[in-house]
Amino acid sequence: MGNLIGREEYSNIQEMGQVYKATHDGAGNNLPYYGKVFISLSYGGKLIEDFGLIVVTDGSRIERSSYANFEDSVETYETLDGQKYWGTHFVANTLSLTLATDGMTLKQLDDFKNWFKPGVTRELILAEHPNRAIQARISEPPVYSFLPFEEKTTFKIDNFNYDVSTTLYKGEVKLNFVMDEPNWYAKLNYMPSYVDKVTLEKLEENSQIITKVETITDKDMLKIMYEDGIPHQSILIGDMFLGGNLLVTSEARTDSALVGQAYLGIITSNSDGLSLSGENPRYLFYSGTAKCYPKIKFSMKPVFDNDNRYITVPNNRIADPKGVAYSNISIGDKIFQFTTPSILTGYNTAIKIFSNIQENSNNSVVEVRDKIKEEIKERYSRAWAIKCLNDFENEKKNNSNDTSVIKIQSEDVEEIISQMRLFISENDSMTFTFDSKTGEAIGNFWISVDSQNNKKNIQENVGDMVRSDYLTIEGRNYLNLNGEIDLNNCHIISSNITLENVLIFYKNMYL
Repeated sequence: MGNLIGREEYSNIQEMGQVYKATHDGAGNNLPYYGKVFISLSYGGKLIEDFGLIVVTDGSRIERSSYANFEDSVETYETLDGQKYWGTHFVANTLSLTLATDGMTLKQLDDFKNWFKPGVTRELILAEHPNRAIQARISEPPVYSFLPFEEKTTFKIDNFNYDVSTTLYKGEVKLNFVMDEPNWYAKLNYMPSYVDKVTLEKLEENSQIITKVETITDKDMLKIMYEDGIPHQSILIGDMFLGGNLLVTSEARTDSALVGQAYLGIITSNSDGLSLSGENPRYLFYSGTAKCYPKIKFSMKPVFDNDNRYITVPNNRIADPKGVAYSNISIGDKIFQFTTPSILTGYNTAIKIFSNIQENSNNSVVEVRDKIKEEIKERYSRAWAIKCLNDFENEKKNNSNDTSVIKIQSEDVEEIISQMRLFISENDSMTFTFDSKTGEAIGNFWISVDSQNNKKNIQENVGDMVRSDYLTIEGRNYLNLNGEIDLNNCHIISSNITLENVLIFYKNMYL
């Protein structure tokens, strides 16, 4: 009978536990996202497996809420049956996870406690949806359930190794997040041809970053495109909004490093934007599943009536009492209505007051000035209207040496209106920004500051011009059966007036 001789060679390769093996390949590289679904997450850019932990389920099933909790606004009445329903809104989102470890060192535990501490908001991404993120905080202290084991290891002091016994923890951690915003947002609104697989940042073909992947051949990126519904760069259509601050222009650009290779120009908020009207609609591709609250920015020039007096666009009741009351801009079936902001309403009101001056009436400058002060609340237009009256009054007094009360005759009206007309020009663009999420409404205007037509740019709150609910984006757009963008499946953007430099900023939001 022979003898069995066993020989085990020495190896300096550290033995890896199951958590490491479940999240890394044989060469020590992180597995792709599709290989870590439902067991991995990133919090503030750090992977949970780097702390020696993975996500586990309580039993064989995943049990989570479909989306954030919501509250119904209802009211009951003593004299009516049932209740009155007014609406529904989402409250803060929450997520509870169970983490497990088969070997967590004390250093990893200390790092975990420091990183997952209260009062700090970080970006949370789950491996099953690597393109969807949400800002999250720890809602309560993580609860550990560990069995401690002794582990012998070495560490260096002044380049000498010392043996030490430390603690290795095995068990579970209960981790609870709270998210102030209820929905998840997309990291990528379209899939570039090349990306950094770790950060999902767009790269050029000649990039030398080692984590660069060609998205059309990468399984993780294909999974993102399929599940999140975002289009690939190769199928983008010009003059279309994509989300974030992205606008695809119809003008091709050529990469200087790749002669002859052209792309559609994808530009950011620094762009001048697109023109828009009822005859010239634009399009928006929305991949999200939740309601989105966009920010809209556009420019326009004031339009005056045939008599070159009243501002008629933006549409308003002062200039045209029986006409179209409001201007609008629409996204799909959602319509945002607006009228003149207070600075233009003040101008129109002054024109109306001056125009109503009748011959032989007791229209003293003092009385008209009081009327201006009473009816115009906006400071710049009111100040200019008063200036027009003061200049008229001073001129009359200087020419006649008459110190009595100056009255405005019908033949004086055109002179005063012509001075008022210098306040704002049809050649100067006004820019407006409306934030549907915060309700902020800002306008920028060029106005005259003296009779020599010197101008300055001012900014005002223009919330008073809003005449409807703010715009939202609802309803998901899909690629057609050939995997292409079909304009018939996109959100149409239109307006009943001509707008310039239109930009729409939004995120693809997911429940």
